[in-house]
Amino acid sequence: MPRNEFDPKFDDDDDDDDFLDEEDLEERESEKQGRSFDLEELIAAWEDDSPDNLYYFDTTTGAVKMVNRNLFDLRELTDEIEKNKERYLYLPKPDAKQLKGDLRDFQKSIEDQSLKRVLDMAFESPHLLSSFKVILKSRELVGTLEHFLRSRSCLRIRQWMDANALTDRWQIEG
Repeated sequence: MPRNEFDPKFDDDDDDDDFLDEEDLEERESEKQGRSFDLEELIAAWEDDSPDNLYYFDTTTGAVKMVNRNLFDLRELTDEIEKNKERYLYLPKPDAKQLKGDLRDFQKSIEDQSLKRVLDMAFESPHLLSSFKVILKSRELVGTLEHFLRSRSCLRIRQWMDANALTDRWQIEG
């Protein structure tokens, strides 16, 4: 591989060209292989819309930490997160508008026009997702919907990881 990737530890105070060579890239890749996290755990936290639960991603271990006022060790956990703000990154809550948009996109992917019309009625319900699932259950399409929503969550997690410069440090497991 050519020496064209810039070294983020650039110092410009020496004769080194500050570009990573093959050996540096291989070392970085081997470090990454040893660092993985459980995607299922991250997805569960990402999709939890409960206002009582807050989640933080531990950038050192890959663990997902839940903060809930009813936890036995709440003070200890919140102290640890406060002391290590650069280590723990807050996982954002799902946006209701995002879910609605995702369900609209899913509806557009359905070819059966009569089913599309029935799904239109689900958008009037205060419990949009559960209404969708009830309607789709009769057509055995709930699994298809869940797969679609999971892929959207995975996409958003990858975007969040990119935005927080975590992609090059972590390997997704699961």
